[in-house]
Amino acid sequence: MNFRRVTTVLGAAAAAILLSVAVPASAQAAEGTLTIDATTYQDPADGCLNVGGPPAPRHFVANDTGVPVLLYPGTDCQGRPDRLVLPGDGDFTRFESVRVGLPD
Repeated sequence: MNFRRVTTVLGAAAAAILLSVAVPASAQAAEGTLTIDATTYQDPADGCLNVGGPPAPRHFVANDTGVPVLLYPGTDCQGRPDRLVLPGDGDFTRFESVRVGLPD
């Protein structure tokens, strides 16, 4: 190997290490499934999910992830949550948005 090739390889390795340390991690995903009505989310990212579709009197949620989810009466997880659904639990109630994981 010549000197130029060695410095190129070392430079690329150093850049990869710096990027992996300097770039903040994206939202964490909850491992498992979250089912809302007839839609199942595999390893859903932490954050807010709007139920979507026409407003319904009640929706079904099954939390088979490793984190709690919060149910909100309005869209975009605004205001106070109405319910907490623990991992392995479910509910059939009125809600329009779901927060995966607990807010900061």
